[in-house]
Amino acid sequence: MRVLRWSLIAVVVTLCACSRTPSATDSEDWIPQAVADLKTLQKAWYDADLANGMRSDWMLKGPNPPAATDTVSAAEDRLGVRLDDQYRAWLTRVGNGWPAFSGGITLHSLVEISRDLPSYQNLVKFLREESKTPQDLGTDSYDNLLVIGDTADGIDYVTLACPNRQPCASAPVWIVDRGDYTRFDSLKDFIENQIALMRTIVKQQTTTQHPK
Repeated sequence: MRVLRWSLIAVVVTLCACSRTPSATDSEDWIPQAVADLKTLQKAWYDADLANGMRSDWMLKGPNPPAATDTVSAAEDRLGVRLDDQYRAWLTRVGNGWPAFSGGITLHSLVEISRDLPSYQNLVKFLREESKTPQDLGTDSYDNLLVIGDTADGIDYVTLACPNRQPCASAPVWIVDRGDYTRFDSLKDFIENQIALMRTIVKQQTTTQHPK
C-alpha cells in the first residue's frame, strides 16, 4: 500500500513543487510547527484510510530519537562532508530518521546514509546512465550527494553536502524520480512542500468520503 500512496503523491507533486528565494523569515524557528503539522496530517491521512477500511498503523510511527551532536559529527567524519545547519538541526532536534514521515516516504537515520549502501550506489549508477553530472545537481562530486530518504518504489531524496566542508546554513534537496528531478532550495522548503502535499491529499480523501 505504500507504493500506492506514493503514486497518489506523484500526481500532485508538480502542483506544489517550487524553488524560491530565501526570505528574512527563513531564520525563524520553523521546525516545531513543521513537526506538529506532519504528525497531525499523518494522523488525518491514517483516519481517512481507516474510514475506507484500510488499517495502516505504520503511518503513525513518529521520528526516531534525536541524534547527539557527536553522532552527527561522527557521520560527517565518516562521509568526509559537512551537513548544512538546517539538516543538522532536524537530526538533533526532531529525530535521527523518521519512518513514513510523509505518506510512504522514509527519512534515513545517519547510519543509513552511506556510499556503501545500495541506495547511494544505485543513485549514482542511475545518474550516470542519465548522463547527469554532479554539476547538474549543483555540486562538483558525486561524493557530495547524500541520499537522506526514499520510497519503496525507488524514489530518492538527495541533499548536497556543504561546499569544501565549510559550514553552510542550508543546502538544496532533490527528488530524483526515475528521470524527473525536482529541486528545493533547502530542507525547510522540501519539508514545507511535503506538508502542502499532505494537506492536498487529506482534503481529496475527505471530499471523496463526504461529497457535496
